[in-house]
Amino acid sequence: MLYYKQNITNLPTYNDGKFRLFEIKQTKDTYPVEYLHDTGNDIWFEELSISDILRFDTEERKKKITYKLRISQTKEVNSLCVVKIGNEYHKVFNAYHFTNKDGYKQTDLTLEEYPRVKLEGDI
Repeated sequence: MLYYKQNITNLPTYNDGKFRLFEIKQTKDTYPVEYLHDTGNDIWFEELSISDILRFDTEERKKKITYKLRISQTKEVNSLCVVKIGNEYHKVFNAYHFTNKDGYKQTDLTLEEYPRVKLEGDI
């Protein structure tokens, strides 16, 4: 009897939630003020677990990791971005772009607390 492996791929699913993407900008004053610019993009994500090693390493650096997310590859998301999940804002600590074993391009995001929220209309 012949056995063969079919070329089956797993489609990525991003159904754990969605976030609104903001860019961090600064005014052009003598003393610049940081504010958030709403890009208008909502992006669906898959939530990943945060490993104990990652949590320990970031706490050593006085950072508080809040989420680890996976999205379809979007290179516009980088460490100068903030995401809004529900009513909370989280800064992108790290964005890792890669191609998974089935050939789909994805991005893993590590998020940290972002306490100083000033929107574009507030300045």
